Amino acid sequence: MLPYYNMRKNNTCDSVFLESFIWKEFYNVRYAIWEEKALLWLMEYNGKCFSAMPLCKEEDLPDAFQAIQQYFNEELGYPLVINLADEYAVKYLDLPEDQYFIKEQEDSRDYLYLGESLRKLSGKKLHKKKNRLNLFLRQYEGRFEYRTLGCDDKDDMWKFLDRWRIQKGEDQEEHLDYEVRGIHDILRNCCELNIHMGGIYVDGRLEAFSVGSYNKIEDMAVIHIEKANPEIPGLYQAINQMFLLHEFPDVQWVNREDDMGLEGLRKAKMSYNPADFARKYLVEQLLDGQKSYKWAEEIENTAAENLPEYLSQEEKKETIPLWKSCFPEDTDRYLDYYYQEKTKDNRILAKREEGKIISMLHRNPYKVHMGDRLWDVDYIVAVATEESHRGKGYMREVLTKALRDMNLEGRPFTFLMPAAEAIYRPFDFRFIWKKPELVLKQEAGESIEKIPVSENDTDCGKAAEIMEKWLAEHSQVYTCRDEAYVRRIRQELSSEDGELYFLKGDQGEDLGLQGLTGKEKKNQVLLYIKGDLYEKKEGKTGIMARITALREFLTAFSLKTPGNLILNLEVEDRLIPENEGSYLWILDEQGSSLEMSQDRQELQAAQRTWTLKTDVGDLASWLFGYEKTADLWPDMPEEMKKELEKIQTVQGIWLDEIV
Repeated sequence: MLPYYNMRKNNTCDSVFLESFIWKEFYNVRYAIWEEKALLWLMEYNGKCFSAMPLCKEEDLPDAFQAIQQYFNEELGYPLVINLADEYAVKYLDLPEDQYFIKEQEDSRDYLYLGESLRKLSGKKLHKKKNRLNLFLRQYEGRFEYRTLGCDDKDDMWKFLDRWRIQKGEDQEEHLDYEVRGIHDILRNCCELNIHMGGIYVDGRLEAFSVGSYNKIEDMAVIHIEKANPEIPGLYQAINQMFLLHEFPDVQWVNREDDMGLEGLRKAKMSYNPADFARKYLVEQLLDGQKSYKWAEEIENTAAENLPEYLSQEEKKETIPLWKSCFPEDTDRYLDYYYQEKTKDNRILAKREEGKIISMLHRNPYKVHMGDRLWDVDYIVAVATEESHRGKGYMREVLTKALRDMNLEGRPFTFLMPAAEAIYRPFDFRFIWKKPELVLKQEAGESIEKIPVSENDTDCGKAAEIMEKWLAEHSQVYTCRDEAYVRRIRQELSSEDGELYFLKGDQGEDLGLQGLTGKEKKNQVLLYIKGDLYEKKEGKTGIMARITALREFLTAFSLKTPGNLILNLEVEDRLIPENEGSYLWILDEQGSSLEMSQDRQELQAAQRTWTLKTDVGDLASWLFGYEKTADLWPDMPEEMKKELEKIQTVQGIWLDEIV
């Protein structure tokens, strides 16, 4: 592909390869090489196809344009739509007005600056920028360092991105998810990409970085990515200037891309006093003089409307009709509890059609213990699609987005209680635990006194301590219990005519807790009690889990005994590309680290390493202690199985949440 870039004048950010690379997933980008003269594009938004202006020499542009138009008309059956066409190409083609609708996309024009102006920040118009820069230089004198970044620094950039995304919070724009995924792709492939990267370290930690490309024909730097810690005054001005001084010290022009129609971004870009703009156009082929592809005029907005989106607090109740139709067994009283209490802090991801919610899932947050780690983990509940819309891939769309978002948020895994294993196994969920049924021994039950847990702080705190102590003794993976948890579980049981009880012995001593539901026939929902007072039976309810952030998940594991183990890990993840790849998993008795294989070639050559090829589903089954290596990988050499047995897998799980 690379030879087709920079064949003709084009001062937009799309003139360099990295821009296409970053947004390949967002637009589902595909390409074809036409007669070894041009690169032709096929992109997609919400099932509707469009293209970009061909990349080729200027003299080949008319024929290449006709080739992509013929493909759209004859193969796809659509009129041709080209999004973000550069001004040079539009003027050169001089398309007839009676055959094409052409409109400038003002929100997509790139901001162009003189390189010398941004490097020096001289003049009255940039005085405020210079002051902000000087503020940073004074406050952090001796504490910061600019570094040119390379592939060896990508762990620092990954960690920075995780912090930066958390700072953005839940209100971030949809496109940022795809941008962060694009950055992860860049970091995984940076050795093969012709890019410039630089960052500023403050007190030894990366706090800002930038990524750019060079357009040789225009003598122009394109700044694709610029991220900084917003809590450090003047840091954005510092990375802006220092990146150019070190990586592009002589370029005439700097393209800082568009503002996407966002007022805040527009003000920020205008404040740097742009010298010009790289204008872009929508080009739509007319059929019989009519615009038959009306969606193209608002191509970005139209596409965004039907993507799954997180609902605001006010919108969450719009999902109640879908819940009732898909889960008719739940009472109104229970739904009142759920939508008044659980939705206070959960996230509901939903897909609409004509304004109506037709598919959804709920991400209910928990703090989960896993050994010495305490993680933010989502329990997925209420995965539902309106009956008339099933079989159209909506559940896949919603669930895939949720999983990818969890990856970007650094959440190591997620779990759910499946209606059927077959529904979730294709998404690489695997069983990790079957909840046993705990039954009070008859003789114990006769002598135990049950006292309701009240809502006061003392009772809730005491109940939380009992739960936490019992769970820590019986499991390694469980959700954190505190007063707030107990208050919620009381309300949840009450919504189903139930109660949470302290269990007391003959002498008034605490024996444990029991949760019951049901008005006439009582059903036990939970039981935490001393081991000699209950019997354990095989249960029917199972929990499935899925690894969402591989790096965070694997670094929680260690070896059972002192020593070292280096494992070459080749992971397949069909839904979360950030997880997929070849890694070196380096373990000792203290913990482990995960690194891309190419970063540690010398280490790999120095020590013999076994290679484990697996998908994330089987990896979860093994590491959560649910299945053994012999069952998952029967053809594995015995010597390798013995090596893997050195790894301390999870010993004990207790995830008994209902919602």
